[in-house]
Amino acid sequence: MKAKVSVIIPAYNIRDYIEKSLNSVLEQDYNKENLEIIVVDDGSTDGTAEVLDRYAECNSNIKVIHKPNGGVSAARNDGIKASTGEYIFFFDGDDFQESYTCKELVDIIQNQNADAVIYGYYRYEDGKVYETSLPRFSKDIYEGEEVIKDVMPAFIGLSNEDVNNWIKGVPDSLYVENPALWRILCKRSIIIDNDLKFDETLKVGEDTCFISEYLSCCNKVYVQQKCYYYLVTRETSAIYRYEREPFSKLEGKKKLNDARQRLVERVKKRTGVDITYTFAGTIVMSAVEMAFQLSGKNAKASRKKRYEGYKSFVEDPRVLKLINDFSIENGSLVKRIPFIFLKKRWFRLLFLATTMLHMIGYQFKR
Repeated sequence: MKAKVSVIIPAYNIRDYIEKSLNSVLEQDYNKENLEIIVVDDGSTDGTAEVLDRYAECNSNIKVIHKPNGGVSAARNDGIKASTGEYIFFFDGDDFQESYTCKELVDIIQNQNADAVIYGYYRYEDGKVYETSLPRFSKDIYEGEEVIKDVMPAFIGLSNEDVNNWIKGVPDSLYVENPALWRILCKRSIIIDNDLKFDETLKVGEDTCFISEYLSCCNKVYVQQKCYYYLVTRETSAIYRYEREPFSKLEGKKKLNDARQRLVERVKKRTGVDITYTFAGTIVMSAVEMAFQLSGKNAKASRKKRYEGYKSFVEDPRVLKLINDFSIENGSLVKRIPFIFLKKRWFRLLFLATTMLHMIGYQFKR
């Protein structure tokens, strides 16, 4: 008999996408009685709620939870509370999946006696796939300490070594696995037994923290080199807007730093392992990126306000410590210069330099 699977879908103002997403779940090659679909309507105002209710009326395995808008993290936490399946998929309501997703991945997690299955996905836009993203791991099975040593760091961020490899020109040195929850099949018991929750203070980065902590609780992880999920690109998505709003990105990164600190403390308490330096390079790189982000022209904020915002990030004691601990190795002088400014705490000079680079049309790219 097939295990019961809970599919948790947060939904906020995605009326034009939710039907295709729900249909792709309903059309899974899986026993309907063992497929529980929990959709959390996060205060939608565009007609999404009515679409969900219509689907629930016609499909007994769909449960809709209506709630005031509280963010995707709170919505997923409510979905976890309502779930009863042995396994959980966290899907997004504007994406869709192959019809064999549940069947194949549940077979794998059971046959391998694994705690998680990581798999690939497609990037999808305007009715077609424009990128195929398979997991970049050297083997299929990771057990015991390998999970924290080799798997979790691939999702949580960049190490100092990664950043130095980028400075040296090593290809793909800044590659990080997409930490989205829709690319991993989870065991509900691990979530419940370890009291894992999405951080409701985060608007972005909540996936990174959750998937990292979840993996730190796993004893065995299986990597499936196959794509099942279609990530639909749309300009109205939260992450799309976030990437283009410097002050939103600043606040998001500051809150993510707080969340990472809480994650470090929880993982260390449970496992004795300090994971700080698995993502230290991400923080140092962010200190450079935010200089470029905030030094660009912004009609909503003066240069002084933008610089003060930058200082609020880079002068955080935790950020300063990681900058101080970062040793710059030999490599491209152009790439090394901003890190030299950081090390010497020449923050105003770095901000001025990036301002001038904006004036000549230079764009910082990883």
